[in-house]
Amino acid sequence: MKKRTGNLFLIKEILYITLILLTGCTAIIFSVLYLDTFDSGFFADYSVFITTVTVAIITAATILSIMFYKLSKDFIYKLCYLTIALIAAGTVLLYILQISGFLDKIDSVEDFRKYISSFGGYAVFLFILIQYLQVVILPIPAFITVGAGVLLFGPFEGALLSCIGIIAGSITAFFIGRVFGYKVAGWLVGKDSLDKGLKSIKGKDKIILTFMFLFPFFPDDVLCFVAGITTMSPLFFISMIFITRIISVYVSSYSMNNSIIPYNTWWGIIIWILFIIATIIFTVIIYKKGEKIESYIKNLFTKNKHKKTGKND
Repeated sequence: MKKRTGNLFLIKEILYITLILLTGCTAIIFSVLYLDTFDSGFFADYSVFITTVTVAIITAATILSIMFYKLSKDFIYKLCYLTIALIAAGTVLLYILQISGFLDKIDSVEDFRKYISSFGGYAVFLFILIQYLQVVILPIPAFITVGAGVLLFGPFEGALLSCIGIIAGSITAFFIGRVFGYKVAGWLVGKDSLDKGLKSIKGKDKIILTFMFLFPFFPDDVLCFVAGITTMSPLFFISMIFITRIISVYVSSYSMNNSIIPYNTWWGIIIWILFIIATIIFTVIIYKKGEKIESYIKNLFTKNKHKKTGKND
């Protein structure tokens, strides 16, 4: 029995080390392939140096992952492995997008607009699909896709199509975070530690994340995955994402169209600067007082509900 247990442990250990090595090799191969696709620019000029550094980092992370796995240092081993796994997945995706010529077409809003318009009658469906994928997987800045929508379809229709794709992508990202994010985070730091961390932000997660989605200076696509790990319910997230995405996308669209606050006048620039400063201040306030603010809002709605119930009675 002991011999059988020992054999199973040995097989499991060999499989783990093989998996780490395969992931590291994949990351190295596709990093080199991706860097070789550049014919000009920064990556081409310093290709040898960048490739050497990249391969060295991935190799070091792979060796450290195996070493700490053997030393039973779970957190460090998992962190190193997760790093090379993300690099492998990212470089595979970037290489595919690069050799397909897709990334060459989205260097600017105008290039992206030309790419979408080249599909004629299918442009609407393609645009919605790209907005969806932009949230879930594609490394495209949102301002490029939203800006292209303004140029292609106008601020109103462009924002409407953007909202359809972005909201659908946001909901998908939330459930990916809910299904896989918790498991990955729990695997990395330990379920007990993760639960304690989530408990510490409970009461503030809803108002903090809602605020971040509403304003344009936060990585809201990433936050969709983060929201899936928090205590936020799917119903609250879907309701919140509909409201915040519609507001933020329409404001962004009409801002790019220079219809709200012009960014080509001195007073418009001043207003934008003040807006950014106010956003930073509100961020600090909400982070520190988030739980009290959320409690106040809940009590306010509860009082109003009791008043209406009293009147009906």
